[in-house]
Amino acid sequence: MRSLLASLTLLALAPCAFAQKAPEAGYVYPPTGKAGTTVNVVLGVYDATPDMQFFTHDPRVKLEALGPPSALLLPPPPYWFGQKAFSGALPVSREVPAKFTIPAGFPPGPVRWQLANASGISGAGTFLVTDGTDVLEDEKGTGPQKLAPLPVAVCGRLIKIEETDRYQFRAAKAGPVTIDLTARRLGANVLAALEVRDAAGKLVADAVDSEGRDANLTFSAAANADYTVSVRDIDFRGHRSYVYRLSISAGPKVLAVLPAAGKRGETRTVEFVGPGVATGAPKLESVTKSVAFPATAGEDSFDYKLQTPHGDATVTLLVSDLTEAVESANRALAVPSATTGTFATADTEKLFTLVGKKGDTLAISAQSQALGSPLDVTLALRGPDGKEVARNDDLPGTTDAALTYTFAADGTYTVAVGEQSGKARDRASVFRLVVQKPAPDFVLRTVQKLPIKAGTPGQLAITATRLGGHKEPITLQITGLPAGVTATGPLVIPAGAAALNVPLALAPDAAITTSVVRVVGTSTVEGKPAERVALAPAPGNLVAASPDEHLTPAILVGGTITPPFKITPVEKDGGRRIPRGAEHPAELIVERTAPFNGEIVLQMAAQQSRHKQGIRGNDVVVPAGAARAIYPVFMPEWLETARTSRMALVAYAKIPDPKGNVRYVLAAMNGQITMSIEGALLKVSVAEEERVVKAGAPLAIPVKLAVVPTLTDSVTVELIAPDALKGKVTAPAVKAEAGKSDQVLALSAKVAADVTGTHRFTVRASTKRDGKYLVLSEAEFEVEFTK
Repeated sequence: MRSLLASLTLLALAPCAFAQKAPEAGYVYPPTGKAGTTVNVVLGVYDATPDMQFFTHDPRVKLEALGPPSALLLPPPPYWFGQKAFSGALPVSREVPAKFTIPAGFPPGPVRWQLANASGISGAGTFLVTDGTDVLEDEKGTGPQKLAPLPVAVCGRLIKIEETDRYQFRAAKAGPVTIDLTARRLGANVLAALEVRDAAGKLVADAVDSEGRDANLTFSAAANADYTVSVRDIDFRGHRSYVYRLSISAGPKVLAVLPAAGKRGETRTVEFVGPGVATGAPKLESVTKSVAFPATAGEDSFDYKLQTPHGDATVTLLVSDLTEAVESANRALAVPSATTGTFATADTEKLFTLVGKKGDTLAISAQSQALGSPLDVTLALRGPDGKEVARNDDLPGTTDAALTYTFAADGTYTVAVGEQSGKARDRASVFRLVVQKPAPDFVLRTVQKLPIKAGTPGQLAITATRLGGHKEPITLQITGLPAGVTATGPLVIPAGAAALNVPLALAPDAAITTSVVRVVGTSTVEGKPAERVALAPAPGNLVAASPDEHLTPAILVGGTITPPFKITPVEKDGGRRIPRGAEHPAELIVERTAPFNGEIVLQMAAQQSRHKQGIRGNDVVVPAGAARAIYPVFMPEWLETARTSRMALVAYAKIPDPKGNVRYVLAAMNGQITMSIEGALLKVSVAEEERVVKAGAPLAIPVKLAVVPTLTDSVTVELIAPDALKGKVTAPAVKAEAGKSDQVLALSAKVAADVTGTHRFTVRASTKRDGKYLVLSEAEFEVEFTK
């Protein structure tokens, strides 16, 4: 054991010749769970290993794996052909059984999760905590799934290309019904189309998410009427990661509020804008309510339930420490203040004025995307002479705008808020203009994940954005580092400095593990000590209203092991022509870094360059010491001969860390297996004809078989019944005569007496090439069984 650990130490300290392949977090299904419950889920993960660690960014929510990763879950048919087949393929997942434990009272909203192993740290995935129990899609159902009385929420996923999910619900009373899809907010790259049809099949309402903001709609329902809502991707895409939550409620939807925020502790009148909020009619309208904004310090928003005669609507209201106003004829801005305005008319610019004093600095911002508004705002400041002195269009990661300006002279300045979305506008097209002096403060940002190797210190880069003239030193405290990882050097950002790189070293004898780290900075702000937590971007929400929604205090730091091997295909140029419906034995070169000489396992990589159209390969074990390996790649018979096909692989080996813990070290193959496609070696066919068979009577299927002369092994022909008829329709396999190119065979099936209806069967013919590599052909046909 000591010599093994010493060998590992040599490997860990060796130069990084072969880069490791980190795992990736994909999706959760079901993607939601109710507070106060434990929810069993599957985690969709990419390039996963059995030794993964799982984390949540909120320590109150626990995530526990209940088993190892599944086999690779290849996309089922149908497949894209033609031009679409050349587009980038979505990754192929494995699924890990797991459970989320959510404490009672946990607020509804997203919880981020991540995973790590000895090869690196993933990005973040999203799990949604709700305040109700969601229904699950019946993935085996054949018709619209009937839902419980409203309100109701259902979780589903569009697993296959061309899949459309349908749900039937009843509106108990006449009035607005709102349907809201959450998919992109879960990280699912779905561009959804929603359609609502009445009992007669007539289209009542629809919504298409062409902008990637998640689809929603509100329509006017009749009392005690049944409706069916359908969910699909606008391009009919499908993938296991295309998870969604569809909520249906009786009531209107609030699209905007004026003002967009309220001052902390005040009670004031708020205008709510949305379809049906006043009368329940299918039109945009508004209603005013008196709202008490919470006085709690640090609470930046709260959920408000707007009660109407036609149902309730929940909306999130913002809370600030500013005086909040709605634009009026008086466009003079007080400092500090916030003003909510609209672009409901054809105006492309709204002008406001403020008084500037030489040497003063103001921070001015215009929010729209952050409010869920469709506007694309710009911001400009013009001097007393009318000349523009500052301008901003888009801030990083958003179409909202902001600028900071130090006045060069006294006078009245003009703030111009522009709009350039080009979209139709209405009362819900709002913006919020904020002007204030930047108060002294500081903001800390860092990286969200940091893998490190023994002998090569990692650099935890921390940046400090200083506001309002803050220049004091910032003392850092780093907690939660893995055992054996230490921070070296000073943990102080010097006075006036904007960044610090903190070296993190992994001890040579440390276990390889990952943990959640927290960085806190302490400084003096206006004469008083102040703490600020360093935040890091963890993208996952594809509809984030603001880049701030991506920020998390959870930073993952972990040790990694450099792969002591390298895999390279012998042929990379695609010159090898491969027959359809056959396995291609791709030859690979295996290089090792001494002293490693162990087994290596080859796997199909999660990320492929193109849609695979059913191209696949199984795990292959490379024996200890082997310098060459064969990876059989199966090429389905339906592949297009005009295209070049590629296969990317990953490989892993079991390596003990310095504490003797066996870790799985993963690396991507250097290059891809590349193949050009030619005609098939074997073809089975069944005549296209109407087949009607009485239940209980025998079923005879004549089969034609064409075999090239180079296939000398016998061919096995068998009948594959659909899952619903397993054990009820059976036929013994038959063997085709070896060496005969064209043959006609007969399959004879027994049929149970209770089999009725029309069913689709498969005839499969298979053999081996060179006694080793699969050759396969299939044909489908339908049979109608009658009583």
